Amino acid sequence: MPRDITVTFDDGTSHIYQNAPDDITPEQATARAQKDFGKPVAHLDGGKGAAPQTGAPGIVNGTGRAFATGVPVLGGLADKLDAATNATLAPALNGLFSDKDQLHGDWSDRYRQALAAQNGADQGFATAHPVLNTGGQIAGSLATGAALPVAGAGAGLLARAGTSAAQNAALGGLDSYTRGGNPWEGITLGAGMGAGAGAISHFGRSDVVGSIGRHLAGVGLGAAGGAAGAEMEGTDPLAAAMTGAATGAAGEAVGAAAKPVAAGARVLEENAGANLTDRAFNARDVATQKVAQILANEGLNSGALSEKLTQMGPRATLMDVSPTAAQAAGAIGAEPGRGQSVLRDFVQNRENASGGRVADMLTQAIGPRGDGDALVSALDNERRQAAGPLYEAALATPVQDSDELQSIMKTPAFRTALAKANTLASNEGRSLYAPTGEIGMHGPVMAPDVGNMTLQDLHYVQRAMQDNIGEIKAGAGFKDNELSRSIAGVRQNLLGQMDEMSPEYQQARKIYAGASRVRDAYDDGFKAFDSSTGENHLTNDMMERKLAGFESQSERQAYLLGARQRVSNIMGASRNNRQRAYTLFGVGNDNPDFENQQKLATLLSYVRPAANQEAAQGAIQDDMRQRLGYSIAAPEAEPITPESVHGPDNPLVDAHGNALEPESEEGQAEISRRIAHAEAEQQAAADLLAEQKQAALQFSGPDRARGQAAADALLNGLKTERQFGATTNAVAGNSETARRLQGRQLIAASEVNLPSSVPTTVTRVASSLANAVVGSAMRRRADAINYEMARLLAGSDTRLAAPSGPKKPDGKATPQPDRVAAALLRNPGVRERVDTKNSIAQALLTAAITQANMNGSR
Repeated sequence: MPRDITVTFDDGTSHIYQNAPDDITPEQATARAQKDFGKPVAHLDGGKGAAPQTGAPGIVNGTGRAFATGVPVLGGLADKLDAATNATLAPALNGLFSDKDQLHGDWSDRYRQALAAQNGADQGFATAHPVLNTGGQIAGSLATGAALPVAGAGAGLLARAGTSAAQNAALGGLDSYTRGGNPWEGITLGAGMGAGAGAISHFGRSDVVGSIGRHLAGVGLGAAGGAAGAEMEGTDPLAAAMTGAATGAAGEAVGAAAKPVAAGARVLEENAGANLTDRAFNARDVATQKVAQILANEGLNSGALSEKLTQMGPRATLMDVSPTAAQAAGAIGAEPGRGQSVLRDFVQNRENASGGRVADMLTQAIGPRGDGDALVSALDNERRQAAGPLYEAALATPVQDSDELQSIMKTPAFRTALAKANTLASNEGRSLYAPTGEIGMHGPVMAPDVGNMTLQDLHYVQRAMQDNIGEIKAGAGFKDNELSRSIAGVRQNLLGQMDEMSPEYQQARKIYAGASRVRDAYDDGFKAFDSSTGENHLTNDMMERKLAGFESQSERQAYLLGARQRVSNIMGASRNNRQRAYTLFGVGNDNPDFENQQKLATLLSYVRPAANQEAAQGAIQDDMRQRLGYSIAAPEAEPITPESVHGPDNPLVDAHGNALEPESEEGQAEISRRIAHAEAEQQAAADLLAEQKQAALQFSGPDRARGQAAADALLNGLKTERQFGATTNAVAGNSETARRLQGRQLIAASEVNLPSSVPTTVTRVASSLANAVVGSAMRRRADAINYEMARLLAGSDTRLAAPSGPKKPDGKATPQPDRVAAALLRNPGVRERVDTKNSIAQALLTAAITQANMNGSR
């Protein structure tokens, strides 16, 4: 009866002769095996006169052994380790087995007998169940691959292929050695397969197309490996290629089948997504990878990204500093779903607060928005209060005749002005003329009645001269300009005579003129940023001369207040018209020499904004009083009375909230405490205002650095707000269609779209069929991933970008690993899942080998 004979060689390998003749002797079998394989035979199993062949193990036992055998290196040692264990323990355990299962002889004999039994069991299971045996070995190999670190993980294509080739060459050579084969063949085949696998892993990271390519490449790589191995061993390459392709397909099938299992496992991990569906799609990791790839494509490392975000301030996000990220955000904003809601709500909320932020920046740079009319009224009132009483006392002073005054009165300028002045006096029932006693052609001759004149009359005359000067148009001609200067000279001589007649008049005029200069400075500042280009256009040099020529810091502060008022008027009462601020200061203007930016820096070099209008106005008034030598009684502070510290809206209670009677001892004590507190607050407010007023008057020369820094801060802030507006337009759908279409390539697609290289008709039909099958799942996946992308794009996590590489001594940056992989592994959730996957794979591998050893020992 034909039977199978297992031949075990001295090197531990074995071979089965199937359906051998029943009458073949051990010597004949040994001779044939030595002839076929050229190796000494150590033991026969199943031949005539030899120990009976061990039966094939059961399906569970055999599959476990096949799994262990497929493990590289360890699989080649598993049977030998089991045989060594059994040979050592045989003397003590032989009594537990039947005679045919006992091991006899010395340790070497027992080892050869045990190894033959192990090999026979493997060969028997492979013969009885070839499919299960191959599948088990594939599973063992895959489990080991999962437990090993990814070859070249985080590196580029060449680095992945090279690292994988080196790793697999070492593994292949060692595995061939443990199985009794040629190590060099194992090294060669392992290197080739490793390089191919590394390349496939690099190109297989994309979604649909990459996955299809990876599966096809896996099958092809299996076929190539099988053919190469057969060529080395001298067997049929075609048959081996077919076997290798089947093995590759099986491996890819195992990998594909593992995806649903992995998705199920992720459902339990809260950091894999916002809800169960998101976790199943691994949304958070995929979104992280996509955003990291966007930043990598622009060459943004963490240092550059951090610098940009810092420049734009705490409200800046990735989509503000990255044009490609803005495209992706625009695409998400066009796709209905949670991602669209996240981005649109974020940019709209930020947009709603933009007007207030622009107003705050203007306040920080050029002072608080104020009430210009109230300020001007306060300055005029200050002038009247200070100069009014002095004028009133001085104007009743009788005119003192003198040769100088008579000389002035004989000039045409005086006589012309006297006629206007007499009209003003006539309105008050007086006349500045008196009869001389002579009769002229038109009656009695009239002349100025100096003996009856007061300073009030001369005051009318100098005011009339001022009017005459004002009626002469500047620039009308050389003669007119000369006449204006001539009249002004006569007027100054007259004022000099009047000052000598009354010191009060001199002081009043000084106060009036000083206050008028401050008022004029406010008016000049109001025109500081006008955009006119005519003869009245204010250049930066002209502003510089104006600011340098002011006699006091109060004039500079008034100039700044006028400029700030003009900016407020330009922006409008709502304070939300940012575009007017951009236009005023040239933000977005292609002209790099926009003059208002220079004038802003110049203005802020000469004057520091006050904390508020009250401080600015108080500083100006304090300065004028000190310089012009007058004082005005300060209004008394409103007294703090018992009635002012408690009432219906402010009930009198103790520390526990219990009501107190005002007349009670406890009530009086509480009232005294509140009065003292209110007085302390009042004094603190007065002290703070005094400090603010003093700060507004500080000036020791233009501070160019401070002015430029303040101007730059405002301009950079306006540029940031303008960029925020552009981002809002991108997300809200107001951007260019082409840019939004480009962005769709960066986010998760909600439907299947075949490449444009496919004919249009085929594309439509195939896409419709594909979307009918997987459209619902793809929409859920796209919503999950784009939602996570939206959250990342609306944030400012610089860890998503590649780290800034350290510099080499020659100044070149050290090459960095793959940016996307590095960004993923910096994510704590991704790193934790990688560690968990490796731990599980190692545990499964250990359990499988242990089970195989246990089965082999029975």
